[in-house]
Amino acid sequence: MENKLTARRLAIVPTTNCSLKCRLCCDFLNGPVERRDIPFEEVCRDVDACFELIDHVEWLQFVGGEVFVYRDFPKLLDYARKYRDRFDRLIIETNGTVFPKEDGQAAILAYGGDITIMVSDYGELSRACGQFVAFAEEHQIDIRLKKYHGEDQYYDGWIDNNDPHDLKEPGDVLEVNAKNCPQYICRNMHCFNGKLYRCSNSCFMQEMGLFPPKDGDFVDLRDGSRTVEEKREIIGEFYTRARRSCRYCKFKYIGVLPRHPAAEQL
Repeated sequence: MENKLTARRLAIVPTTNCSLKCRLCCDFLNGPVERRDIPFEEVCRDVDACFELIDHVEWLQFVGGEVFVYRDFPKLLDYARKYRDRFDRLIIETNGTVFPKEDGQAAILAYGGDITIMVSDYGELSRACGQFVAFAEEHQIDIRLKKYHGEDQYYDGWIDNNDPHDLKEPGDVLEVNAKNCPQYICRNMHCFNGKLYRCSNSCFMQEMGLFPPKDGDFVDLRDGSRTVEEKREIIGEFYTRARRSCRYCKFKYIGVLPRHPAAEQL
């Protein structure tokens, strides 16, 4: 019997549009990566393709950009419920700047107790944070606030992963260091615009055209020339070795890098 393929975290990215413009945006939305919406029908097709390849997902996440600026986000939440028996929990990541309208609230409530809203709280910038907290308390929804303002910021603040370039680590050193990356530890797969990547940095570094695509570093969900089995094999090997993006990424040094105040605006 074929082994089941389980994803610890599967993040769907329907938009790179955002309500903020952060100087140290870890997804490079401060210039290098184009801000845009992926059409609703295409996102749904990608969700279908992911669940065709992956048997079970522990955390199905929706991330941006900022997901609550995506016009069709309520419809997308509703659509994902067709796979409700295939994932343990739905996670919404938000910067707390935009509170959903009634249709968005209803789509959230349809998940009952199986949803978590994770709010990156940037103080005055996260002007809707209080609404999220009140909504969660009223409806007994799990909410997690990551404090990114003032003193004692979450993880002591942000790192600077801007200006990515080849760090020229020897192969054996790269392999060791890459295993320290939180993206590797969390197995944080990202799906964006028809492709499935092993992490957000691999996704957005590829999106900004930092290096040519390399076979096996991602799965082209819309590529009909590969079989389901071939695509599953690539996913199964996502975390067996460092990838090209790891050569350019400083996340693997997160334990020793200096911290900066979060969400400083351009």
